[in-house]
Amino acid sequence: MLDFGEILLIGAVALVVLGPERLPQAARTLGQWIGKLQNYVSQMRVEFDREFHLADLRRLGEEARASARSVETAVRSAATGVESEITKVATDAMAPLGDNSWSSGGPPPPPMSFARRYRPRPSIDDLTQEIERLKRQLALPDGAARSRQKFAPRARINRPRVRR
Repeated sequence: MLDFGEILLIGAVALVVLGPERLPQAARTLGQWIGKLQNYVSQMRVEFDREFHLADLRRLGEEARASARSVETAVRSAATGVESEITKVATDAMAPLGDNSWSSGGPPPPPMSFARRYRPRPSIDDLTQEIERLKRQLALPDGAARSRQKFAPRARINRPRVRR
């Protein structure tokens, strides 16, 4: 680039050549040209960046298509394998069964018996019968079990006396 001294020398020569009346207009025109040049350079830079970005996107798109094709072929091969297994199982299921009946002789199957997992508890009816039996044994009348007092009467003689 240009140093300060060189720029000062160019300005002095322009002042002598153009004169003081036309120098500001020439400087303004030069500034406009430099601005247009900078604008053009920045537009070109943006355009190059956009093209590079599009090239990267195209490359990524091709890679994605290639991986999608490989996944598709893998899925198709797995699907054909599954279809062959399904047809094999279907043909095996549709094949006639051999005679495996018990009528051909042989011992009968052993009886099935299961052990209990829990100890049986008495039913509600059994419990009510037991309560009635115990009431008869104690000879309590039905109304005697339910008296007016809910609890036993308090003994007042054993209570400490509180004085206020």
